[in-house]
This record gives sequence, structure tokens and C-alpha cells, in this order.
Amino acid sequence: MIKYFKIPSDNIISSYGGIGSIVETTQASIFIQPLEKWLFYKYEIINKDKETIESLSINDERLKTRLKSIFHNLEFLIEVPVNDTDKGGYGVTNNQRLITGEIFPKWMFCPKCKKFMHYEDWYKNHCEKYPHERNNFDLFCPFCSDEQSKKKKTKVKLEQVRFIQISENGDISDFPWEEWFNEKVNNVGNCEKHAFKYITSPYSDNLESIKISCENCGEWVSLSGIFDKKSKNDIRHTVLRSSNSVYFPNIVKSLMLPISESQYEGSDFKYSELQYMINKAAGKIEDEYDKIDLKKLDSIDEGIYPISIRSLSMTSVLCSYNRYRPIFPNDIFNRDSSRHVTEAGINTHYLPAIESLGEGFLIIFAEDVLKKWYEKFKVEDHIKEHLIYESESLGQFYNSKYLIAVYSLLHTLSHLLIKQLEYVCGYAAASINERIYISNEAPSGIMIYTIAGAEGSYGGIVTIIESGKLKNILKEAIEKAKYCTNDPICYDDTSVCFSCCLLPETSCECFNNLLDRSLVVDKNYGFINLLTDILKV
Repeated sequence: MIKYFKIPSDNIISSYGGIGSIVETTQASIFIQPLEKWLFYKYEIINKDKETIESLSINDERLKTRLKSIFHNLEFLIEVPVNDTDKGGYGVTNNQRLITGEIFPKWMFCPKCKKFMHYEDWYKNHCEKYPHERNNFDLFCPFCSDEQSKKKKTKVKLEQVRFIQISENGDISDFPWEEWFNEKVNNVGNCEKHAFKYITSPYSDNLESIKISCENCGEWVSLSGIFDKKSKNDIRHTVLRSSNSVYFPNIVKSLMLPISESQYEGSDFKYSELQYMINKAAGKIEDEYDKIDLKKLDSIDEGIYPISIRSLSMTSVLCSYNRYRPIFPNDIFNRDSSRHVTEAGINTHYLPAIESLGEGFLIIFAEDVLKKWYEKFKVEDHIKEHLIYESESLGQFYNSKYLIAVYSLLHTLSHLLIKQLEYVCGYAAASINERIYISNEAPSGIMIYTIAGAEGSYGGIVTIIESGKLKNILKEAIEKAKYCTNDPICYDDTSVCFSCCLLPETSCECFNNLLDRSLVVDKNYGFINLLTDILKV
């Protein structure tokens, strides 16, 4: 079996994958193991001196200080290693820099003979038929082969089942096939060990058309009702292994800036980034050690001006993960439901991280502009109930209707801009990210950016912004937002849907919550009523 699969390092810390996730490869589905089980950790980290470990780490002291509020012993942000496969996946360029995973789910079936059993049973049958190849079990059925021609036969590849079980406290396991089968047939089977077959229909793929039968006792059941099966005191839920609910990574992101919180007394961790960028763009800060290149541009409306971000460095740290439902955005860890990414847990000295380079732009909204909009148009009377509910369910950081309104306004504008940028800058929406900064007593802002690993990105966004096209882009985005194919239902309900405002959740920092198109375009209270210069374009 091919032992090595190339997975980009930024996919190990992403919404798609990471420690505790199931990663789909060309050969099998792989479960990513905790950090201490990586060969990289065993060979390069454990028992090494401080200087060696620092050379393999990302030096982001500001982020590390924040994480220490939860992980008190944290010393290093270990950079996820990059490696290349060799010889078609049978080798690697450096076998000491490997991430470790295991095949999961373990239950597999042969699409030809339909035999259905656990990995260990498949391996046992492989060893019995090929005793001299015990260590070369390659997930092919030991009983079958396909006749490609009269001269050549090809082995039949095993397929992993789609169904697994997860729990809200982070557990994950194979579906209990034997227990479920016995329950469905009322334990009337006469065999000590079932010899299962997994039988699918060539005409349908619904659950009723998939059957599990036992060659020994002759009983069979369909998969109808499989999602109702719970186990372990009804804690575990049956889901597809590809379901979004299987894995919610808790990733903390930070612009790599040479600042400490003491430099911005009273500001929160994220908002201090906005203050730093405003001051640097204004020429008030010159630091040869920062990794951000900014250029302040002409205002696009009264009290609204953009800053071009020619280059940035973003650190992303995987702190923990959840299953079944996520925790609050930007939270690090929930003691009741989150799972650790290291075996040391809360006492860990290490967390996995990546550093990504990119580009983007920032739009600054002066405090008096936002308060003028909120007060002049009596926005408080028009805040929809779903925004208040979503704010409460997402955590503690929107403690007034004003902040709820400002965040929802800027968040919605951000989504509209990202959707419009798809047409003009060459990036898909899924590759563009947002970062919203709000304050009660200072400017607020929208940062829209894209990152592309260690090499950075294409420069398309910066070129467009610095050529003066942002005003046109924003106007076109707002004009499109006035109408939605699902209006009037969309506008009267929440004012957001995938036709107008919603984005892939990998792009949104808030799980597509706290959005309201009416705050932007409503004729009576929308922010559009203040955008005189933009609308003149």
C-alpha cells in the first residue's frame, strides 16, 4: 500500500482538516493523529534543545502571549512540516518530517464480492492468502480480481463505508455494525460471528437500497433508519464521514506584528491590529521587523478610506477541535466539548501552527460616520431579532445594540465586496478571507485578504485597489445587493441567502451569522443613505 500522501501544510490547519480530522486521499480516508504521534515530533522535537525547536517554530510572541491564557505552559508554536512524496507515494524526501495518520473508518467492503468486514479481518485474510506479504496489505480484496484482459488481472480495491459515529464531547468511532445488525434482526442470528456482505443497488443509492446480509445466518437488513442509531447512552450520533459536523477546528489567527498588548492599553487582541495598521499607514510607526507593507490611499467617501496591504504575514494556530457543533468564533478551548490536539492537553508546551503570506486591503470607517448613521436613521429600531439572537449565541463581544449593528453592517459589506471581487480579481470567494474590527469609541474596519502558503499570492487584489477601482467595486456590490432572486422572502426574513450575501464558511469569520442586507441598502435606514461620493461614481 502507498504509505505517504502529500497534504499541503496549510490544509492541516484549516476548516477542511487538521489533527482529529478525516482527510480524504486518493487511496483511503485517513484520521490525523495528535501531535505527539507524528514522526516529525518524535524525530525533530522530543528531547531536542531549545535552539533546535525554535528553528522549527514560528516566532509570534503576541499570539503566544494570548494562547498562554489557556495553555499556561506553552513555549513553542511548532510549524507544520512540509514534505514531498517520492516514487509514487512509496517514499518521501525526508522521513523524519512526517505527519502521522491512520486509516479510518476501519470497516470496508469489496465492490465485487460484497464481503464486508473490519480492517483487522481484511488484514488477517490477506496474510492467510499471501503469507510472504504480511507487511504489504494494500487495501485490495484478497478474494477477488478484475479481468482487464485475457493476459492480465487487476486486484479489486476495497471501499470504506460512509457511516461513522461522533459525540458532542469529541469522540469519534466506527459505526457499531454488529450491534446494530443484531438489534435490527432481533438477535435471531445463529452464527457466532457474522460474515457480512454490503450490497448496493446499481439503480439507486438511497438507504433502503443498501443492504447488510450475513452469509452464516441468512439474515439481512437495509440501512433505512441508520441515522437514528445512537449508542453509548445515546451520546453518539450517526453521521456521514464527509459531514461538516465531524470536525470544527478552533483556529486562532493573528497578523504577525511586533506589538504587545501593553502598547495598546485597553484594546482587545484583534482590535490592536487595526490600531497598528492605521498608525503605520499614517507614518507614525516604522519597524523594520514587522511583516506588513501598507499604503494609505485616498478616501472613497466622507470618513471612509482604504489602505492597501501589499504584503502580510498571518499566523494560524490549531488550538483544539469540536465535533457535532462548533464553539464560539475565536474561542480557544471549551472544557466541556473541545478536544486537545496534543496528548499533553492543557499542559502542552507545543501547538501546531502555520505562517502564510498574502495580500489584501483595509477599509477604515471613522467612528463619527458610523454613529451618525446609527443615530440619524434610528437604526436601533430596525435591528432584526435574528441578529440579537446570533450575537448572544456567538459569545460575549457584542454587548450593545450599537456594536451589533456596526458589526452586522461591516460584516455584510465585507461579504458583498468578496462576492464582487470574484468577478474582478481572479480569486474564488472560497480563497478570500475577512477580518472585521469594531469599536465603540474608535474607528472600525474591514480587512479583506487572501493567503497562499509560503509564497504569498498573485497581487491581483492590490493591483485593483491601488488603481483606484475600489469605489466602483463597492458601488457595484451595493447595487447588486438591492435585489435578490429570493426577494421578497429573503428581504423580509433575514435579508441574507446564498443568492445575495452568504459565503463559503471558510471565508467567513462568523459562520455566516450576523448578516443583514437591509442595514446596507434599505431606503429608510440603510448605510447607503450616507454613501454620497461612492454613489456618484
